[in-house]
Amino acid sequence: MMAQIAIVDDHPIFLDGMAQFLTSHGHDILFCARSVEEALERMQAEEPDLLILDVSMKSGGGLAILSAIRGSGSTVPVIFMTVHIRPEQTLEAIKLGVDGVVLKDSDPNELLSCIQQVMSGNKSIAPFVMEQALVHSISAPASEANALAALTERELEIAGLIRAGLRNREIASRCGLTEGTVKVHLHSIFQKLNIKSRSELIIMMMSMDSEMPAVGVEH
Repeated sequence: MMAQIAIVDDHPIFLDGMAQFLTSHGHDILFCARSVEEALERMQAEEPDLLILDVSMKSGGGLAILSAIRGSGSTVPVIFMTVHIRPEQTLEAIKLGVDGVVLKDSDPNELLSCIQQVMSGNKSIAPFVMEQALVHSISAPASEANALAALTERELEIAGLIRAGLRNREIASRCGLTEGTVKVHLHSIFQKLNIKSRSELIIMMMSMDSEMPAVGVEH
């Protein structure tokens, strides 16, 4: 089943190689992007049949893109292709509606099989990845239940907008702040929650949605 595919990965050689591999097997590459920001911008103008995303990129990687496009109402099938994905990332990706996960050290035919499965409307997550996620979901303690209580009202608002997929510039405009002030708040949020990236923040927010106040995000 031929598909128009968009690939997002911040390693140019790998990106080019994957594009050539998929083209040689009958697929069309609609576009390639090297960052979260570029991918989201391209998605506003172009509609691929399938997205293949790297999880480990700056600005939240594949989880940030998946969260943003699902938040906008897009149901485009999404495959994560990555060297490694943590169990909690897998669980959040599943909550967000990821369709497939393939590890980069897999046989190339596994990617082709995953694409075929996903384009047929099925889920295709690497067995090892799913096993790790299931073990984590059973054994992980609920130690983060009150983590958001450390945030101020403004920080909660900004965290909620990040959860919704907004970028710093958009958050600044929404909240009547400068981008610099948003970055200061974001640094404070990271310190208080003991996290280092937007993707970790999104994961934490997704796991505690019931405790999050509404922030009036409009689409």
